[in-house]
Amino acid sequence: MIYKKYQRNHVILPGREDALASFLQQDYKGMKHKLRNAVSSNSEDALTWSCFDVLASLPSLDKAAALDEVLDDAFEGSSPLSFRSRGISNDDISIHIGKQYTGISTRESTEVDASVEAPGVLVFFEAKLYSAVSPAAPPEKPHDQIARKLRVGIDSAQAGERDFFFVFLDLAPAEMMFERKSKEEAVTPAGGGYKDKWRSAWLFQYYKAGRNNSLRPLTEALEGVVHPPVELVAARMGWLTWADLFKCTMRAALGTRW
Repeated sequence: MIYKKYQRNHVILPGREDALASFLQQDYKGMKHKLRNAVSSNSEDALTWSCFDVLASLPSLDKAAALDEVLDDAFEGSSPLSFRSRGISNDDISIHIGKQYTGISTRESTEVDASVEAPGVLVFFEAKLYSAVSPAAPPEKPHDQIARKLRVGIDSAQAGERDFFFVFLDLAPAEMMFERKSKEEAVTPAGGGYKDKWRSAWLFQYYKAGRNNSLRPLTEALEGVVHPPVELVAARMGWLTWADLFKCTMRAALGTRW
């Protein structure tokens, strides 16, 4: 659906109108893709703003508790990160939407859909709705979208001595994406899927679980970046669905706990 005004396509807290306008005007490599897609109901930027700006801006919201819920869902109840357990207060948490990060050693840069910064912690959220991750396109882009986020996040985290976590946000659980892929490959041997949506889950698990339970792909993806043991990097990779994020956001806005 195409809305007449971009305001209809976003959740806007009172007083955040100018902030949204600035967000949509952001330029990345000469393109204002957020503004171009601002009136489309298929815009993942609109959904990202609508959830994370609430988490970032609602004065009464307990950010630490809300983010702990989000991470708990992303790691299937066994999150390696708890803001509350680390004693991180709401005032110490900054949530950003569309912020650009640059690696210290490689100077590689990327725009992150949503990110959380706190003492000793950096979390990247890569958000997808109907599109799939961008593949590598050497030589200009030698790494796919997931590898690039991992490289830049870990490289930028090194400077601040922060633990880096990566969460992929998509329509369905990763195993359901694979199930769709296997069914469609029976008809379309070359792969297929709705705009190759299965590729996101495949690449995520390729790095997290590795080829034949080997973490060699993740090691190769992080080549040239000073990083923690790859086992730790993999353990800090989570998968979140939009449905879980919506529920966590609404519970946080209402001040409810379960």
